[in-house]
Amino acid sequence: MKVFVISKGMPTEKYPLNGIFEFDQAKALAKVGNDVTMLVIDFRSRSYKRNYGWFAYEKEGVKVFELSLPLGVYRRALPFLHCLMVRLYKKAVKSAGQPDVIHAHFYSIAAIASVLKQKFDVPFVVTEHSSKLNRNIKEISKLDVKLAKKAYKNADKVITVSNALAKNLKENFGVDAVVINNIVDVAKFQYVKREPKDVFTFISVGNLIQIKGFDLLIEAFADAFNDDKSVSLKIVGAGPERERLQAIVNQYDMSDRIILLNEVGRDKLKDIYQDGDAFVLASRSETFGVVFIEAMATGLPVIATDCGGPSDFVNEKNGYLIPVDNKKSLVDTLVKMRNNAYSFNTLEVSELTVKQFSPENIGNALTNLFRGIIR
Repeated sequence: MKVFVISKGMPTEKYPLNGIFEFDQAKALAKVGNDVTMLVIDFRSRSYKRNYGWFAYEKEGVKVFELSLPLGVYRRALPFLHCLMVRLYKKAVKSAGQPDVIHAHFYSIAAIASVLKQKFDVPFVVTEHSSKLNRNIKEISKLDVKLAKKAYKNADKVITVSNALAKNLKENFGVDAVVINNIVDVAKFQYVKREPKDVFTFISVGNLIQIKGFDLLIEAFADAFNDDKSVSLKIVGAGPERERLQAIVNQYDMSDRIILLNEVGRDKLKDIYQDGDAFVLASRSETFGVVFIEAMATGLPVIATDCGGPSDFVNEKNGYLIPVDNKKSLVDTLVKMRNNAYSFNTLEVSELTVKQFSPENIGNALTNLFRGIIR
């Protein structure tokens, strides 16, 4: 089957997380026997330094056709963007051939790509990941609602990455979505057997933004382990909250035990997971939570909030699920994890995670869905 995957970006050494979910699925589809081409339409602003223009190349066995323009806030210019999308599509078809199905990720890009369904009548699938839509429709901007409606109206099938997001799409847009989870990179995030060390280390990973709950996590950690120097917390990520979070760390005089690390690629991130003893993220909302399954694949037990995506897969076998924005519960659970992390069957945690979220499993699920649409 020939599949065109449409993405907002591609991961690079400088921006390792840009378009990473889309690229993971493209590689998974190729691994199970599909002929996969990625159409990348990168409209990030000039603050993201990169080359601009039209590009064609191959990356890890996937053909890529890319258009990169520094448009910044671009979503109000749909007619212009539709023209660019059609040009990119024609370039890809000329080289790679006509696709059997088009698979677009995120409503904002899917709204642009929907012109391909209208113009060329190719089966069109949208996978939704966006946390912007994981809320009541009254809290979503009018422009985002408009774009989402356009994307879903033209889709033959909508996929979401969690049951919580599927529920919100049903309530907000009347969409009956299929749930197909995100992928864990099993080549990178592999099991490692750990032994208790002198210092117990919690790992937390995510964008440094308010919705990830790092402020609450730092405060809870300080309350839980104020006098216990045998426990540390490493937070990995980048974002606008960094200065505020560091100020909270300094306020508690814990900069020697709460370390804010920069965003890193998967090669370095796997080492951070493997050096840790447990994973924690106190998110206020998650459409899925790939960092949880990355940590679990290496054998780390996890602490997650009941905030959407993690509710699908965090259970008593792999960790603890606690209420959102509940500081007392987080404090108590951090202490509980400190005392019980090595009572979890960490090999089983890893094996069950890999089995459920492997590229083969997700690639086959997507392939079967595409075949059903084509028939």
